[in-house]
Amino acid sequence: MPAVRMKSLKIVAGALVAAALVVAPLVTAGATADGPTAPPTAAVADGVPQLVKWVPKSNGAAYWEDLYSAHMVKCYKVDGPNSSGHGSVSTDGKTVTLNRFDQSWPGDHWELLVIKAGDLWNSVIVHPAAGVAYDSPVNNGGQQAQVSHWIVCKGQTPEDQPRAVTPTLTWTLPSCEGEGELFQTAGVTWLSAPGANGSTIWMATPAPGNVFPQGVPTQWTVPDLSKLTENCGSDEPEQQPRPQTSESSRTTVDCTSATATVRTTTTTAEFVWDETAETWQPGEPSSSEVETDRPLTQAELGTCPLVPGEIQSVCVGDVPYLGYAVSLPEGLVVDSSTPVTITFVNPDGEDYVVANQPLSGKLLWPGASDGNPKMWPGWDLVDGEYVQTDGNFAWTRAGVTVEFEVNPTYATEVEYPQATVLCANPPVGSGDEPAGTPTSTDAEALAVTGGGVSPIIVAAGGTALLAGVAVVAIAAYRRRHARAE
Repeated sequence: MPAVRMKSLKIVAGALVAAALVVAPLVTAGATADGPTAPPTAAVADGVPQLVKWVPKSNGAAYWEDLYSAHMVKCYKVDGPNSSGHGSVSTDGKTVTLNRFDQSWPGDHWELLVIKAGDLWNSVIVHPAAGVAYDSPVNNGGQQAQVSHWIVCKGQTPEDQPRAVTPTLTWTLPSCEGEGELFQTAGVTWLSAPGANGSTIWMATPAPGNVFPQGVPTQWTVPDLSKLTENCGSDEPEQQPRPQTSESSRTTVDCTSATATVRTTTTTAEFVWDETAETWQPGEPSSSEVETDRPLTQAELGTCPLVPGEIQSVCVGDVPYLGYAVSLPEGLVVDSSTPVTITFVNPDGEDYVVANQPLSGKLLWPGASDGNPKMWPGWDLVDGEYVQTDGNFAWTRAGVTVEFEVNPTYATEVEYPQATVLCANPPVGSGDEPAGTPTSTDAEALAVTGGGVSPIIVAAGGTALLAGVAVVAIAAYRRRHARAE
């Protein structure tokens, strides 16, 4: 047959095939055996797998080259679940992943990927993307089958279409003899911007007439290559690690001098080169100590005890009181003129607590009353007569611990006035004098000496102190936190 006629027939045949590709229905995962026998055309969405009915001749790479000759493709077949320089099959044998397209290869992009599995279908992907795991087709049982072979084709973008370019950027570390190098894909416009820690951010955009495939990276961060020099044969790395350091401190509070002593211990371990392990190792640690003094903080002053003055029971007329004076630790500042809380500690029950008191003054004894009728602790008024009782704070008569608290605390034991003192008990019996009333001589003596009454007690309204003062056992004041560490 003449050559001209053969060429005409080939053109006609190609047109028929192209027409068949346009009108042939594409097959999905649920397609039947009546699906198309030709691959999808470039009109199909890029990177979308399509099931195409298997025919024996579709097993050859030339079959696909003929169908895609318009893009000047070169196809390669890989038998079985094997890998090649173009891509690889997963360990379970059910997916194929292409490598990044090398611009030194024929063509300029991946044109086609054909995955054969089972005995019914080819899975055909037009313009597959590198790095994507494409599934094999299903077998006649509807299960994903093992890859029996796969075919990959390279394409050349026609001159009237944008050329597909995959941007890549790699670099080498500087050696002892030279500097590091960057390798950037041609046909790409590269822009740079400074990054963190001396690095450089490179951004890629297509040069005129070129396009990037979908999903390819377009930005890279390149470290400062001048700081990544390869080891030039030295027995030690270029930079010794910084020493390991740790600090600990201990604070001692002295309330007497209102100072705090801080002892700071610093431990340092230098790194030394280990010839055997060929690495830096922490050396023996060494310690140093520094001691400094500073004034106490308000919080620290709050741990110091109150400073006591005279604290004792007193009588004003026939009424018992607690007279007291305490001072704040030197330097402590409070925001109230009545910061003191006074507590009579009940060893067997509920305490008696009075808040918002000044730093010095007198406080009516628990169970006592200076009004009408007057009352005394351990006594009750029944049918107009005073009778003794275990109630009405009788527990305060045998010596009681009294605590004074602002934030600092002070505690001491205070004795109730003795029975011979005028204010100890109420008047009882047939007479008008209270039981245990002192003689006139005793009264005169009390009036003269004051019975040891503290000068902190001031008789209100000019009232004289008529009764004596009980024996007071003022214990050495205790400190809640005499020395805080």
